[in-house]
Amino acid sequence: KQWYQRRVRGYKEAIDMFIKAERWDRARVVAREHAPQFEHRVETEYVDSLKRRGKAEELASVDVIAGLDLLANRGQWAKCLQTAENEGPEVLNKYVALYAAQLLQDGQPMHALNTFAQHGSSVNPANFNLYRRMCSELFLSESFSSLTAYKTWSALRDVLASLVEKIPDNKEFSTLLECAHLLSVRTSCSGHKQLFEIGVKASVSLLRYTNYLIPDKAFYEAGIACRSIGWNNMAFVFLNRFLDICDAIEDGNTDMLDHSDFADTDIPYDIMLPEDHSIQEDEREEAKEWVLAVSMDQQVQQVLNTDERGCYEASLMNIHTSVTSPQCILTGYPVLRGEVVFRNSSRVANKDDWNVYVMARKVTHSVECQDVMSYLQQTTGAPSNPSYSFQ
Repeated sequence: KQWYQRRVRGYKEAIDMFIKAERWDRARVVAREHAPQFEHRVETEYVDSLKRRGKAEELASVDVIAGLDLLANRGQWAKCLQTAENEGPEVLNKYVALYAAQLLQDGQPMHALNTFAQHGSSVNPANFNLYRRMCSELFLSESFSSLTAYKTWSALRDVLASLVEKIPDNKEFSTLLECAHLLSVRTSCSGHKQLFEIGVKASVSLLRYTNYLIPDKAFYEAGIACRSIGWNNMAFVFLNRFLDICDAIEDGNTDMLDHSDFADTDIPYDIMLPEDHSIQEDEREEAKEWVLAVSMDQQVQQVLNTDERGCYEASLMNIHTSVTSPQCILTGYPVLRGEVVFRNSSRVANKDDWNVYVMARKVTHSVECQDVMSYLQQTTGAPSNPSYSFQ
């Protein structure tokens, strides 16, 4: 027995010597062939050594999670995610979420969006706050109308569409998807005169979601859009609301907001005030001057446009009958007649707006309009009537 103990002690001393010298292969051979009870210790010491020396790639070959954690802690996210891709979706989603959280903390929501676009969005409820924050920060930082913002909104649309496909009953993310889609349509129309009205309608429809969007920005954009095509009554109402929200931001509460202009609409009263203005001071002043000027113009009235139902034209709900009309997949406006129906979806489009958009895409060869059409084709299928083809 003493002979055996001396022998084990000798092997342990040899292993200790090899570990100290970081001759790991020799330590493993001695442990494997003569003292297997020390094999675990050799590997533990090896992993600890790699951690101390920051050898993340070597560490990942022995202990994947430890290696990935080290890469993440060192900010080597590209290598981290590349390695995680080989470990299955659960591991990849974990590190995608960690990276996105870091990007959002660093004020980089666009990079967070690109990360989800590249690697996918998990339906893990622990990620939902990340998606909410990303959307909120993008709504705050990106233009609602400029063509240059199209890539942002189309990327957000695609990420949310992938998410909603997996959790179709989630109303919140379905609504955020609708916002991103309408913003994609809105920005795709910029710079194309024949699409101005469709873009304005999309801006107006977005007001239905001001409990999700940044409210002062949404009303400002809608008001300016309406003004640009001569819908001055609507512009007056929306810019007046914008100025009221600006005052509420200054006051820090919505107690003094007057909702009477929106009493018979589906525009929500319940909004989340941003901490600060999202529209620059010079633009706020210009809007205030315009509102004051047209308030003296007897030709401009503080009323919203109405349609054949006798309702606010963008409202899906008929206030007289409580009937809800289907929403146009391009403009967000109610489809009352002349609808385009699709083979693989219950969604519909207003025939006139659909034809204008399809024709404009052909004439302008707009990459953005083509992308909108591709998205709709993927999600709705072809129109049932070949006359309203995507082509």
